[in-house]
Amino acid sequence: MGLLGYGCGSSGIGWGNETLIMDYTVLTLDGWLEFNRRKWGLSPVKLRLSESESDRPAVEVVVYTDSKGRIKTPKINPYMPVAFLPTDTRSVPRLERQWLSVSELMVKEFKERGVVNAVSFPPSIVDVRPWKWAGFQASVDYSFYMELPYDDEAADKRVRTKVRKAAKLGYRCERTSQMSDVMECLEDTAERQEFDYRLGVEDLEMCQRLLGPDVLRAYVCYAPNGDAASARLALTYPGTSALGWVSGTKRDHLQDGCAQLLMSFGLEDLHSAGACGFDWAGANIPSVAAAKSAWGGKLVPFYSIMQPNVRALALYMRDFWRFIGQNR
Repeated sequence: MGLLGYGCGSSGIGWGNETLIMDYTVLTLDGWLEFNRRKWGLSPVKLRLSESESDRPAVEVVVYTDSKGRIKTPKINPYMPVAFLPTDTRSVPRLERQWLSVSELMVKEFKERGVVNAVSFPPSIVDVRPWKWAGFQASVDYSFYMELPYDDEAADKRVRTKVRKAAKLGYRCERTSQMSDVMECLEDTAERQEFDYRLGVEDLEMCQRLLGPDVLRAYVCYAPNGDAASARLALTYPGTSALGWVSGTKRDHLQDGCAQLLMSFGLEDLHSAGACGFDWAGANIPSVAAAKSAWGGKLVPFYSIMQPNVRALALYMRDFWRFIGQNR
């Protein structure tokens, strides 16, 4: 299932423009859908929507539904995968008309099923006007995207210095199936930053078992004494975009450059595995955004929609009072 540009052989954002190559097929794989079904108790539903019996224009989308049939995004899922399948045309006005036509079918599905929480579209979806016109709330967030192979010179000098520092200190990186090592790093980060991944070792093992180790790739950077110091999980599929899923670094190793060394190792491995690019899957917290931007990726917006409801009102009021508090 490609996205607007049919994968890594063509453009991803926009229609016929000089743009990034993006394809989030990995989020449509049966193993990923089954993991979310088992872990979060939601039912994956694959939809293909078209106004006529012809193949195109059409849109393919995977949604998750709760026990009441409402659309609900599973936790720690970066995007809802969407594939726009236009006719064989390079006319931008015609492509835009076709998108508006099929996206209205998606809006109808959303309205009929109901939407529980925010639904985030991948960065390759640049037009959410049909949802706004239908009364949904739309917001914009950001991520960084890097095409592969990655050029180390694109990174900030401080990143390259930390990579060299970690290597000199004797840190080493490898792919692993030892999810207990990964979990140690995630738990330390979660405790330090006061949040919960809602994942355990059994969840990570189940996910890698369902997807296979070549799709859910686990990386660990080990300290000279053999302890796990930093870990990163990425989702990838040959010929498409890789996604950073979760990562963590133990506090005792934050200054040694092991996280940067591991990221460099991971990018090289993902390219070797056939990934055409890497999406950091979010860059919306100032400190996190600063760390990710140092790698020199392209800042890309992605859009989220919410159905007006009590939850949406609560989020609005939270943001409102936060704004008031910061501007007194």
